[in-house]
Amino acid sequence: MSRLDKRLDPNQLVFPFTWEKQIESFIETRKEIQIEAEEIAKGPEPTKRVECEFELSVTIAASIKRALDESGLSREQLVDEINAYFGLTKEGAVEHPPENDDDEPIPPVCRRPMKIHMLNNYLSKPSDYPIPAYYLFAIHHITRSLAPAEEFVKAEGGKVATGVEIRQMQIGKLQANLEEGRMIMKELKKHITVKR
Repeated sequence: MSRLDKRLDPNQLVFPFTWEKQIESFIETRKEIQIEAEEIAKGPEPTKRVECEFELSVTIAASIKRALDESGLSREQLVDEINAYFGLTKEGAVEHPPENDDDEPIPPVCRRPMKIHMLNNYLSKPSDYPIPAYYLFAIHHITRSLAPAEEFVKAEGGKVATGVEIRQMQIGKLQANLEEGRMIMKELKKHITVKR
């Protein structure tokens, strides 16, 4: 006796389970994706080893130049924006110099403002003048570019995604799940029969 013919009640709904394989395939695919996600979470192998810190300084300087070019800002404008971002002023550097006596508690300090010649050194002679990492925060914010961060992430086999790209990926996943749900509902509706 086939599966379809087994009914306890003549008014019982009949479900011809022709879509079982689709669901099993869906579950298998989900498991495979989960395993792959766990592998990715473990962390990728570094794709490129840096020979020395000087090479890395040159790479970072090149990425900053790329971000600056893409932003359309001049180097002078970037310097002014970096100083504004950190609140660096001549007056602040005089009132709160970075050097403090070891016996006294350290008050908030204000570094001297960046000058154009220092930025030029960071970008043109990066082996001699590597840029301090905290400036990268300001540069990312000011230029609206993640080019310098990409160098760090790329070295570990990753990719940088902007907030917009992440939202687009989430929307794509949601749409795929909704489409799967619609297909399953359509299949269920097609196989539901009511006998009166």
